[in-house]
Amino acid sequence: MPRISTFERDLKFATAGIAPENIAKEMAAFARSELSKAIQEGIGSERYDKYVNGRLDAEEETVTPPGPILYVFRWWREIVEYALQTAVERSPEDSGDYKRSWFIMTPGGIVKSFDEIPLNATVILTNNRPYSRKIDVGHMRMSVPPGIIEDVKKALMARFGNFVTAKRTLIPLPGGYILKGQFRRGYRPYARRKLRPDTMAGAQMTYPALVLSMKVS
Repeated sequence: MPRISTFERDLKFATAGIAPENIAKEMAAFARSELSKAIQEGIGSERYDKYVNGRLDAEEETVTPPGPILYVFRWWREIVEYALQTAVERSPEDSGDYKRSWFIMTPGGIVKSFDEIPLNATVILTNNRPYSRKIDVGHMRMSVPPGIIEDVKKALMARFGNFVTAKRTLIPLPGGYILKGQFRRGYRPYARRKLRPDTMAGAQMTYPALVLSMKVS
């Protein structure tokens, strides 16, 4: 993020010529001003951790020059809420069961409080319906085109690409659906004509998922 890489240089420049007894006050005002600008311009989140000389949540005025005053933005809530919303909007209507079945998880399990996701976490968007793979790859005729996960990825990268990486993949889920091995050729042109090894009877289904990780500079 450009504002992080230039912040220290700008701060030193801003303190030039200020009386020593006023430097901490001016640094605090400047830091708050830059924070406000970053949030307004969309390059900063309204949720952040504040460090003043390495002290978490200390007031900016308590800074010991030359600082630093550091704001670490917590983007996960904005990112996963947008991903979930996009996935729901892109999903077929039908009974609504598929729309309601999108969720966020980490390797440790389902996440309910997005504000508690660690900065370095691996975050996964997926849908646990047993037909989710058929919908995503287009093996069954639906009211929406296939490629839901890929479309969510594109939308997410367009909005948050400066902060997060995203990769479409297939993952197993605890208690996931066990395949029956009954094959029905897809309706699209050039659809496969036989079962793949990972779709044989008794195999655990893998679910389309979007794997997210934060870019940390």
